[in-house]
Amino acid sequence: MSRRAAALASALALALVAGGAKADDLSGTYRPAGDTGSLPAGAQLTVRAEGRGWLAMFQGEGLALLPLAGFEQAGLFPGVPAAAGLRCASSAAFILCRVAPGTALPDKGFVSQTGWFMAFSDRQIFDMQRVD
Repeated sequence: MSRRAAALASALALALVAGGAKADDLSGTYRPAGDTGSLPAGAQLTVRAEGRGWLAMFQGEGLALLPLAGFEQAGLFPGVPAAAGLRCASSAAFILCRVAPGTALPDKGFVSQTGWFMAFSDRQIFDMQRVD
């Protein structure tokens, strides 16, 4: 009986670790991809899980990123299908999102080629490339 309990505990632990890794698909280091618009040359964003959200380091400034609820994401990015897996976190300065590559944001006139994007406003949206 104890071997079964140990096997079950191991399976649950592996499932939690796998689930946690998938749930934290925003942590990483990013740089602008393609047209950088008003972003400074060589800009880099580093995001790491912290507390109930993330800590984002951009141009030497640390900002808290908190996850957006589904209804908030739908309000900001209407028309993005659920199958695209939109997942966003918001700071006082920008929003960072993960979505299936090639997903269009119909009302913004933007298509994420890489699957990660950063938005400063409705018209300042930049594809980000994950570099780690």
